[in-house]
Amino acid sequence: MGPVLYPRAVDRVVAEELLPEFPAILVVGPRGTGKSTSMSAFADTTLDLSEPGTRLAVTEDPDGSLAAASGTVLIDEWQEAPEVLGALKRAVDRDPSQTAGRFIVTGSIRAAHQAATWPGTGRLIRVRMYGLTQAELRHDPRLNPIDAWYSAPQPSPVRSNYTRGDYLEAMTQGRFPAVIGRSGRGRDRWYQSYVEQLVDRDAAQISDRTARPGTLRSVLSSCAVRTGQELNKQATAEDAEVDFRTADRAIGLLEDLLVIARVPAWHSKRLKRLTRTPKVHLTDPGMAAHLLSVTAEQLGREPGLVGQMFETFVVSELISHIETAGERTELFHFKDRDGREIDAVLERAGRVVGIEVKSSGSVDRKAARGLIWLRDQLGQSFHLGVVLYSGANPFQLDDRIWALPISSLWHATRRG
Repeated sequence: MGPVLYPRAVDRVVAEELLPEFPAILVVGPRGTGKSTSMSAFADTTLDLSEPGTRLAVTEDPDGSLAAASGTVLIDEWQEAPEVLGALKRAVDRDPSQTAGRFIVTGSIRAAHQAATWPGTGRLIRVRMYGLTQAELRHDPRLNPIDAWYSAPQPSPVRSNYTRGDYLEAMTQGRFPAVIGRSGRGRDRWYQSYVEQLVDRDAAQISDRTARPGTLRSVLSSCAVRTGQELNKQATAEDAEVDFRTADRAIGLLEDLLVIARVPAWHSKRLKRLTRTPKVHLTDPGMAAHLLSVTAEQLGREPGLVGQMFETFVVSELISHIETAGERTELFHFKDRDGREIDAVLERAGRVVGIEVKSSGSVDRKAARGLIWLRDQLGQSFHLGVVLYSGANPFQLDDRIWALPISSLWHATRRG
């Protein structure tokens, strides 16, 4: 039996929104999240730059290689032969009105497209693909909780049959397609190999940021320990036993490899005393569990860590859903100097949704204190507050504030 193919929400965005309108698109995400598999379905010709012969041909004559390729061309893993982006730029510039859907580019690093000199600026429309969401695992990629929250005056009150143990299993399983269905030891071996390749090989492709593999692994492990917490570079440097500058470079490199994400602090001119420090999350909770050497059962007995992991589990889902939401939405966290905190804040066209994540199976109005305060400060700009918890029943906590099972993230309204 071959591997299970999961329909992806990004597939719909590419097919319905991007390919019909733009000549070149870029799909980026951590290595192994299924970009090549998904995008190959749209391609007439594939240039797989991880294949040595193709890479050599494209490196020697990038312009000729693109000119010879017919139909929609998939340029897979561009970072293996960066010269191809210059050729793509020239191809698009020669004919700005070129047929939509001419090039699809995939890549496992984000570094180069941050630079002003990057050839893709203004020519490649970018979308990120992370690991499988829980909705995609259930073969329902049109489910998007963010769109559901913003499209209705109150959330859909669907009772859950998930237990706290079910959530722990889901988060320690991880989101990479290759780990789904594997035994615990099989997952551990896969993640071990993945991390080794990440720090030994993938990081070397970002030529302007060299770091020793041991240092990178130590910094990544420190980020796992601190997932869901404010980013503290000095503490990370001490954990990894390196100086501050080395830790800072390593954190940036891991961001470029898309295995960690900074969630910025939300700010508003209407509110004072807000902090500005971002939080750090691993983009795959299964990788965090591997680096922490914890099983689902062990995690359930770690009261501090389990809260962090529940938050990272939810945030990793939101990061994916933002990429495929119907309208541009931004993700933040909230903290002020008086100690008020909210795990996640979504903002869309000036409307705010606040999200608290609780690992417990029961919550009351106290769990929503930060949300209630923010609602009172923002007035009608505050659209909805949600306390996601591991219990079964949805219920209203206050005006525009609800307690919902975490599984409401994949029992939401379909898009389209």
